Amino acid sequence: MAKEQEKITDKPHDKGYKKIFSIKKNFLDFMKKYIGLEWMMELTERDMELIDKEYITDQFETYESDLVYKVNTKSGSIYLFFLFELQSYNDFTMPFRLLVYMTAIWLDYFKNSDKNMRKQKEYRLPAIMPVVLYNGERKWTASHSFKKMIDHAEQFDKYIVDFEYILVSVNDLEASKIKDSNTLIDNILLADKKRTREAWTDLGILELVQRIRSMEQNDLNEWITWFSNVIRELNEGERRTLIQQLREGDEKAMCSSFGQLLDKEKAEGKAEGRAKERAEAVIELLEEIGEPSRQLREYIMEQTELEILRRWHRAAAKAESIEDFEQAVGL
Repeated sequence: MAKEQEKITDKPHDKGYKKIFSIKKNFLDFMKKYIGLEWMMELTERDMELIDKEYITDQFETYESDLVYKVNTKSGSIYLFFLFELQSYNDFTMPFRLLVYMTAIWLDYFKNSDKNMRKQKEYRLPAIMPVVLYNGERKWTASHSFKKMIDHAEQFDKYIVDFEYILVSVNDLEASKIKDSNTLIDNILLADKKRTREAWTDLGILELVQRIRSMEQNDLNEWITWFSNVIRELNEGERRTLIQQLREGDEKAMCSSFGQLLDKEKAEGKAEGRAKERAEAVIELLEEIGEPSRQLREYIMEQTELEILRRWHRAAAKAESIEDFEQAVGL
């Protein structure tokens, strides 16, 4: 396959989410409200350490959209591996990807442990809990269990490796749940749940404006940075105007300005939307004849030339295997 497929490129929306969740307060707010396991509820920022390390694997290299937190609980330490799946499609290899990442974390921990301690009966590896945040419009149908990726796993009972990951799908979150508090994370998820102009009524825009302008200034700035990375890229002039209006402008003017930004996004995204639909149609055809790799899926989704996508669509319709398709389009 082409060289550009070998390494996943950084995407603005990945960085937008990663920046937000790299702030302990935001990550803590998210865990307590949207995961809400009992042991999480008493945690403070002092209990959390962001692990500033890239776990590189031969299979998947390094993804900018991954975060690892070490969390100290009353029962011991746990590593939270947080993966942002900010794509429009399911990745059915997710359990395997997570296993590879988790193993990389354990290998690093083991390698850096005292050699004498490793020989002790009491030596233990840290717990790792994988969490996936998905913001695609399609229903997430990939298995949550690793065991389901093993052929005939039911025959081998407990002797097969297994784990499950936590999935938080933005599209499946109830708006009423999001709105029952007014944190930066809440308002990011609310905006991401309705990311196009068509999804917002004037009343909805007014509600969002009222919510975000009531946040603290630092959170407001972070929200605008996230908006610019994920929903609609802002130039410096648009950013300054938006901040000023949120600080000083009346709600009517603010709603009008916000609506114009979304309308502009709609106009600019019209061609992109057609390309996305065509790319998804190519992937759907390929899924009927096999399991496209993550790299192939992303390569197809990143293509914006409609004529190329039409050609790929015809090739996918004729192909009898994934390999036939790749050969036909020169990958």
